[in-house]
Amino acid sequence: MKLLIVLIGLAVFPLVSNAQMAVQGSFEVVKTKTFDGEKFVFPGDMRGTAVNVVFLGMSNSQDNGQLQQEQLLDWQAALDAEGVFSEAIVAYHFPAMSGPPFFVKGIISRAMSESYEDKVPMSQAGVLFLDDLAEFAAAADLPLDDLPTIVIADANGKPLKVFKGLVSDAGVAELAIAIREAAGQLPAGS
Repeated sequence: MKLLIVLIGLAVFPLVSNAQMAVQGSFEVVKTKTFDGEKFVFPGDMRGTAVNVVFLGMSNSQDNGQLQQEQLLDWQAALDAEGVFSEAIVAYHFPAMSGPPFFVKGIISRAMSESYEDKVPMSQAGVLFLDDLAEFAAAADLPLDDLPTIVIADANGKPLKVFKGLVSDAGVAELAIAIREAAGQLPAGS
């Protein structure tokens, strides 16, 4: 039912503006596994030599979390079409959720990994199981709402800018420019 309400809202109000803002916080360190089964320490193991682009699905509801996951994959596809990613600019997908009981984490990870197969490298995606989602978002200075979150982080994983919103041609162009500026491929204010 909640998913239906969100979808109706998106149909009625399709022009949700994309918001881009600088952030001052830092990511909480989280030990996880990527969907290929390898250990990963977020954000320290991210390997973009210039910037890392972090697609974060952060929601307090399962329905909205799934919707954000789909939207973030759409963002990835649109940025792939623009040729944004390289060894210097690496994309990561991390749905983030407050910690379920330990015995269901594997089930959740396996189920979620199916959505990413053939869309992103499995070594660059996984689930962040958190003690407190709101605290994680606040520590990184990220708004916690119903919109997908894309964070441009430096080579060390420090958040620089956050971008919120639905996929649009203008949004993709704006985000691609912001990523290239952060990577030093374009002068600031291009």
